[in-house]
Amino acid sequence: MDRRWRHLFAFVWVFAALALNNARADNADAVKAVEGLWAYTTLLASGTGQVMPLTGVILYKDGLFAQQSIFDGEPFDAQGAMAHAGPFSAGPRGVHMTAEQTISITPGKDPALKFRRDTQHDISVDRAGDTMTIVFGSGTVQKFKRIGPAQGDIYKLQDGLLALVDDHFVLVAGDERAVVTGFGKFQRKGSAYDLQVIRWSEATPTKATHRRDASLKATFDGKTFALADGRAFQVVARK
Repeated sequence: MDRRWRHLFAFVWVFAALALNNARADNADAVKAVEGLWAYTTLLASGTGQVMPLTGVILYKDGLFAQQSIFDGEPFDAQGAMAHAGPFSAGPRGVHMTAEQTISITPGKDPALKFRRDTQHDISVDRAGDTMTIVFGSGTVQKFKRIGPAQGDIYKLQDGLLALVDDHFVLVAGDERAVVTGFGKFQRKGSAYDLQVIRWSEATPTKATHRRDASLKATFDGKTFALADGRAFQVVARK
């Protein structure tokens, strides 16, 4: 290889290395940017760009994410709901998300619950202060306003996640047989929790139920999150 080709090869190698390092830095910045508890302000459907009003949140914390929302409209009990939970990390577009729970709830449909495991999502992230826009590879655009820095704890459940951050709770739990999802504010006295539900949706394949602006009782000792009706969700150690 003559000197000119060696110089050209060295230049290309250095350029590629710089580009790779810059991409890694950008992706690390994207992972850092999404950290926090965020409330939806806009959802634009892929393809049509249709605005789909909804009330919900997404949380990114310590390499885990949880999302829950119900579409706005009347009658409220007939609206669709969705929830996702799983790990996230740097990815080719900025952030890569693996939804270990992908939950779609449609009251009155057969089935009312659709459940999938381990769906993959790559998103780009554009954050400006307390506002954030994420764009999925499908073209779906989601916009948010920051509620807080996600100060608190997030717990891995046997099938899902529980977060207690910024005086808010986020719960995504279940499988193809039954799911329980919701978010809102909470007050704690010892192991007793008063949950002030903003949105709550639970379903089996045959039935779905929504709640909004409701109050629920729960207990949590760091190992078991139990609702007053007896349903319990076990915390598992993170691998």
